[in-house]
Amino acid sequence: MANRQRPGRQKIHYHPIRTVGDIEAIERVPLAERLTTFDTFELLRRGAAKNPDKPAMIYLPDGGLDEDPFTLTYGELMARFTQCANLFHEMGLGPTDAVALLMPSVPQSYFVQFGGLASGIVCCVNWMLEASRIADILRAAKAKIVIALGPTPGFEIWQKIEAIRGDLPDLEHLLSVQELGGELLPESDFDRRLAGQPADGLRFERRFQAGGVAAYVHSGGTTGSPKLAKITHGSLAYRCFANVEVMALEPDDTVLSDMPMFHIAGFIARGLLVFAVGQTMVIPAALGARSKNFLANYWKLVERYRISYFSGVPTTLAVLIDNPPNDEDISSFKSYASTGSAALPTETSKRIERELGVRMLSTFGATELTQNATIIPRDGEMRHGSVGIRLPYTEIKTVALDAGGKVERDCGVDEIGVVAVKGPGIFPGYVDASLDKHVFLAGGWLNTGDLGRLDADGYLWITGRLKDLIIRGGHNIDPSVIEETLVQHPAVRLAAAVGKPDSHAGELPVAFVEFGGGAEVTAETLKSFVRGRISERAANPADIFILETMPLTDVGKPDKVMLRNDAAGRVFAAVLAPLAQSGLEIQVDVAPHATAGTLATVSLSASAGTDRTAVERGARKILSSYSMAHDIVWK
Repeated sequence: MANRQRPGRQKIHYHPIRTVGDIEAIERVPLAERLTTFDTFELLRRGAAKNPDKPAMIYLPDGGLDEDPFTLTYGELMARFTQCANLFHEMGLGPTDAVALLMPSVPQSYFVQFGGLASGIVCCVNWMLEASRIADILRAAKAKIVIALGPTPGFEIWQKIEAIRGDLPDLEHLLSVQELGGELLPESDFDRRLAGQPADGLRFERRFQAGGVAAYVHSGGTTGSPKLAKITHGSLAYRCFANVEVMALEPDDTVLSDMPMFHIAGFIARGLLVFAVGQTMVIPAALGARSKNFLANYWKLVERYRISYFSGVPTTLAVLIDNPPNDEDISSFKSYASTGSAALPTETSKRIERELGVRMLSTFGATELTQNATIIPRDGEMRHGSVGIRLPYTEIKTVALDAGGKVERDCGVDEIGVVAVKGPGIFPGYVDASLDKHVFLAGGWLNTGDLGRLDADGYLWITGRLKDLIIRGGHNIDPSVIEETLVQHPAVRLAAAVGKPDSHAGELPVAFVEFGGGAEVTAETLKSFVRGRISERAANPADIFILETMPLTDVGKPDKVMLRNDAAGRVFAAVLAPLAQSGLEIQVDVAPHATAGTLATVSLSASAGTDRTAVERGARKILSSYSMAHDIVWK
């Protein structure tokens, strides 16, 4: 299946990408000569001008094969972008003002995201977050305009916005989008306001600078203060150039856009980059990969729309390869595609290559890197388990840090250290500058917080993440060692390793697994399997928990916050069990806490006559052996 080429495809010449030497050959031309504009709206115009009558966007609301798709040509899509930019300018949005959007992947979300680039700063917010978290992000962004999905069955976006509207001092305009069978709100309807704007060109002038802020993208987990990363027009222009070059992207390609745009990869790889190249985007469902229809119909969608890339985050890829095509025609796939967001297990990568003939080019990236900084070379050696070599004009090294977070020295070949990145894709900092502490190292290097090593050929191998380390009695354990071993078992589709509280060692490693392909084994069988394959005795999981469905974050990664809390809850329930007596019930809930970070709440209920003081004293004595904060309440 290698070297697929569709009839009539216009072939574009790209530099071969085999080794770091090929990257260095590209760099012989100064980057300033490669980036002809920092106007991201101009990049969209250029993409549209390649073929204005070609389908640019094909949208299926729920991923159903019987749905009548909504289709826009490039001429029509560029008109929507232009109308959006003019509307926002008319509403008072300037280059330093933010317009925020909260909606699933409906067409209007793309109009706002990319039309807004011409007028001000765009901020796509994860609409699935709690209302208070959304309020934090909108306040941090000082959002002047908010566009949100109106009242819609199955969604609570509008209700959340109404609940927090009074807590948004910078908000001047709130517009609603009617989609997915929702209610029309005439006074605030976005589409009606959009239709009244000119579509033949911008009615204002704006100068774009490389350092000008184009977007705020929130980074980090689902707890704590919002971390809004500032993404510049220069870094977006650079990423478009670099990823077109290393992926050899062509206008004739058709791409499934199944990632949310509040994630940096969805914003760029499944948004800006697609339109800047002039490809056709198929939006397979408003919920993207979260749609059951999308996953069930994936191979038929590939056949019907002649999709160019087998794509998805690693968790999605694992599900799809466990349910491979039957008689569907997937010959439209190129022989390679990229993946990221989380580590792609080696066994999954090998299965995809073996069974589908597609080389999955793993990448390493982050919001703060404006997407990816590395990729497996498309024409080079695969090296399963690596995240590839650096992109042109980007530097990568691993370093040893002292206790204060300063660089002690650069690491040698194959020596594990903190991964540091430097180059035109690095973000300038967070909206809240206090969060920049320890993010930037001397000399303009970014501390990614990831652990890794560089081999002699410049391939980067991610070995863990500082904050994900399991610390067992002072012994640092990389969870990926456990995870990579577990997914080698044919019954295991997904695996995630975390630390559980231990009164002696501080933490012990445990693992959660999800089965795939119909195969099932016992936890003891899995423990025996890994015991013979993990040479580091301390890294062998103390427990393995089998889940029907692995909890995932909004971008498809195992939700380790939830899993850590689950593991802690199991521990505390077990150690408190001896206190149970006739008429006494104990319930443990471990959850994020605003000041404690994580709090274990022990709820006790007892019948009359129970010595509550003695029970509570016993519970506190047991819990005092653990470092996690706790609270005891009586029901």
